[in-house]
Amino acid sequence: MTVSTRPLPPRSAFVLILGMLVSAIAIYGFGHTVDERLIHFKTAPPPILYVHVAVSSAWLALLVVQAALVRSRSVALHRRLGLWGLALGAVVCVVGYITVIVLRRADVASGRGEEAVAFLAIPMLSLLMFAVPFSLAALWRKSSHRHRPLMVLATASLTAAAFVRFPGLNHEIQPFLTDGLMVAAAAWEWRLTRRLNPVYALGIPIVFASQVAAIWLITTAPPAYMAVAHFLLRWT
Repeated sequence: MTVSTRPLPPRSAFVLILGMLVSAIAIYGFGHTVDERLIHFKTAPPPILYVHVAVSSAWLALLVVQAALVRSRSVALHRRLGLWGLALGAVVCVVGYITVIVLRRADVASGRGEEAVAFLAIPMLSLLMFAVPFSLAALWRKSSHRHRPLMVLATASLTAAAFVRFPGLNHEIQPFLTDGLMVAAAAWEWRLTRRLNPVYALGIPIVFASQVAAIWLITTAPPAYMAVAHFLLRWT
């Protein structure tokens, strides 16, 4: 195993801290619903939900391990595990999409009708907030100044569904908490380099605009969007 002798970059510490923080947020948030939804349930959940929990948990664990390897200068092992990470991240995306569709269909069947169809924009946005930066990070995995912030954006996006499950937390402020993690990452890097990484400069506004667009879609339910949502729920 190759171990670098170069000084530890402060940015590696932030990525490790972020990985542990996101894991803690996920455990706390979903910990309030896992018993009712997956263990002592009244209605049996779809099997895909268990798969989703398993692969998402594995991803978070691998994420922390990878950040720790960078922090400990174990670059060669980090890169070898990165190949498994690419495969696992792809599985997270596929399983996530299937889970979104299955749960939305169940919601529609429960009687919520068009309201449930319109709400598809929210879980789909959460999925895209992970899938897009993850895919770009995989594409630019040899370019650290692109790969690292893209992985940070993908990682921070995982808190969106967890924050919703925080008891007593107003759902209207939940997106700002997720965005806040992304802004904190950009601010940390700016503090170290005195420049704003282009990935953050472009990515964070896109995330914010997408959140606004998703809220607009579920509140106004324009016909074109509803047609697409119905198609996805019916044929995918």
